[in-house]
Amino acid sequence: MAYAGVGFRCLRFPALLTFFSALIGCAPPQLGDTDAALALADIVAGPGHSRLKERTPLPSRRGIAYEIDGRHYTGDVYLSPEGVRAGIVLVPGVVPAGKDDRRLVALAYTLARLQFAVLTPDLAGLRDYKVRKSNVREVADAFRYLVSRPDWAPQGHAGVAGFSYGAGPVLLATLQPGVREQVQFVVTLGGYYDLQSIVTYFTTGYYQGESGNQWIYQRPNPYIKWVFTLSNADLLEDAEDRAALGELARRMMNEAGDDPEPHLQQLRPDAQSLVALLANEDPARVPALIAQLPPGIRDELDGLNPAVQDLSRFRAQAILVHGRSDTMIPYTESVALARALPPGRVQLFLTGGFAHVDIKPDKQDIPQLLAAMQALLAQRAVEP
Repeated sequence: MAYAGVGFRCLRFPALLTFFSALIGCAPPQLGDTDAALALADIVAGPGHSRLKERTPLPSRRGIAYEIDGRHYTGDVYLSPEGVRAGIVLVPGVVPAGKDDRRLVALAYTLARLQFAVLTPDLAGLRDYKVRKSNVREVADAFRYLVSRPDWAPQGHAGVAGFSYGAGPVLLATLQPGVREQVQFVVTLGGYYDLQSIVTYFTTGYYQGESGNQWIYQRPNPYIKWVFTLSNADLLEDAEDRAALGELARRMMNEAGDDPEPHLQQLRPDAQSLVALLANEDPARVPALIAQLPPGIRDELDGLNPAVQDLSRFRAQAILVHGRSDTMIPYTESVALARALPPGRVQLFLTGGFAHVDIKPDKQDIPQLLAAMQALLAQRAVEP
């Protein structure tokens, strides 16, 4: 398992979609002349001028419809007129714009300029703040479609990338039959390993340190608690409870206010169990509170939890990037994931100040940023 450390000066910005695309808007640094340097400089430049744009033609972007085993999907594909050296499925996090998020689009264009065939599936659930175990199959199907096109995955060079809470379905998709035999690489940015640990963090603010035997407190971004609430509210039995908690979650996400006083007497028992978990501040109580959740919610959590899966089946090369100051998902989740994956299949890049915000790289950060990008670009087929 390889580690790399990076430090940043941070600027304010909304929730993370992707590590590299968060560089958009910073002054372009002098990075060198490698493909990795050109890629990073292009991402930093955003829609502005860059040497990569100057040297490569504009990729095409077109909408597509595809079918896998009778299941119908739509998405976008980005292709360079200069040809394809690898394919990649980019899966967004829980963002309303989904595949059309400007940061995802910018990253897709950059990768396409570097001769990746980029498929961005339209995952309606993630756009509607609903993370489901069915997302695993949707990601697997997107990858299966990608590799069914040899012109998009030359010599079998193909992988998937996921951001934030979209990283879980991405990782689990690579374990599915028909996928794990073909996927060559996986990229996660701000991803997670154990959903129980994540729930503990965003409800109480506590997470385990790298040693696994010390609680550390860090004030969590409240946004993710209410995304979790919204994602699970419609699994409750009563329509009024679903509507009440859904409305509360949307209001809290938009207003980012303090936690409201829960009115348990107005909710049915299954809804009370969810609110009790959200209101809890003691990390030691979280396992018992999760066990009291309705079976439907527990089933969804298990279906999205890499920690309860057999990761020995993982065959790809993993590139994990995470910020030590992340207030959405603690960086220790990527550390734990790197340890759980088969030896020799992981490169872990831990950054200094990255915390789901805009970042401005210092000069000393450049070598590590280039190494992370180079790890991805190394997955391309050799040019003929």
